[in-house]
Amino acid sequence: MVFAGRKNVGKSSIFNRLVGYRRSLVADYEGLTRDPVIFDTKLEDKFVRLVDLPGYFVKPKDRIEIEIMRSFKDWLGKATLVVLVVDGRSEITKEDLEIADVIRKSGKPYLFVVNKTEHKPAYVAHMSDVYSLSMGEPILVAAEHNMGFDSLVDRIVERLPETSDEIEIPVARVAIVGKQNVGKSSLLNAILGENLSFVTNIAGTTRDTIDATLRHSGVEIVFMDTAGLRKLSKVKKGTVESFSGARTIRAIRNSDVCVLVVDSFRGVTSQDQKIASMIKDNSKTAVIAMNKWDIRMSNIEEQVARELFFINYGPRVALSAKNSWNIEMLLDEIVKSYNSYTMKIQTSKVTKVAMEFSYGRVMPSKRGSRLKIYYATQVSTAPPVFAVFVNFPELFGDSMKRALTSLMRRKIPELDLSPIQIVVKARR
Repeated sequence: MVFAGRKNVGKSSIFNRLVGYRRSLVADYEGLTRDPVIFDTKLEDKFVRLVDLPGYFVKPKDRIEIEIMRSFKDWLGKATLVVLVVDGRSEITKEDLEIADVIRKSGKPYLFVVNKTEHKPAYVAHMSDVYSLSMGEPILVAAEHNMGFDSLVDRIVERLPETSDEIEIPVARVAIVGKQNVGKSSLLNAILGENLSFVTNIAGTTRDTIDATLRHSGVEIVFMDTAGLRKLSKVKKGTVESFSGARTIRAIRNSDVCVLVVDSFRGVTSQDQKIASMIKDNSKTAVIAMNKWDIRMSNIEEQVARELFFINYGPRVALSAKNSWNIEMLLDEIVKSYNSYTMKIQTSKVTKVAMEFSYGRVMPSKRGSRLKIYYATQVSTAPPVFAVFVNFPELFGDSMKRALTSLMRRKIPELDLSPIQIVVKARR
């Protein structure tokens, strides 16, 4: 089901109300949504994929607007139900008239929604224009004030076709992150085989995050393509870019695996390092995608290993998104990383490694007694967290935690691709 309409009529606000949280970017800017925003959900007893389309342009002026129009028509062709949204507080425009005409000619089932109807005199004054669209009886809503949504959901459920196929909730959440113009959208398109994101050589084309799913090696994966991150000092507060940056950071926090896309032609920059630090600080597993491998600089592998050493648990994959080369290997590494991130290790195995760690090591002491490890166990996954029970927790410092983590990676291969957290507790 797709939401169609001209710029700034409130499609994203309606989408967010149905999803239940602020999934699409919303602000008082025209054309804020550039990419389609996709979300799988359930309305009453029916599973549905909601798609928030970007605005409509009668006469596209540049490459981005041309791509937006191409995407608009592609998604309209795929839709089982189209929701046309107009602004109840303003006059009907050429864009409204043309969109309504395109929807009618498509032959797709549709619903007609008038948004921003919280102030009756404002929308009543334009109702004759609304009916001139010849789209049938409108559904009146006010997304900002959560008005009219019970009726809207009922009408949507009535018009959706019956299906026995349930949309499965994805298992692994994968954020595709990186600085601007490194090829994140091209990579997502290569993975999915669809042009979900707009691809141009203009930095910052992707503003929103885009979700899409596929299954690989028995794992259901949802990919989140994100806007590129720039240095905070270069981003003006309150702008569209500042919202996008916040969404990217949130995508990292909500992910299981972060695919950090690095430009193999230009090499690793300080911004790449900062994004990698976000991945590490949020304890996410990582796959480093060295994109543009066909035009790579000669020492890029050594540079990546040196400059991104603090996420050395992340596998590195050489690829070309533009040529769709080595995408299968990237998917394999994503699944391996996710499996490592969610792995549950037997307590006996963990304790054995902890005991081996203490053997032959000069342990610190307190009041004449040496630090002693009793046992260790895994207490959670994603990331794997291990509790080590000792007599004096204050003696088990950060350097010892790093040393134990290193030994666990060597002795427990299942953890090789995941960040590991060590929690030290006193045994009573």
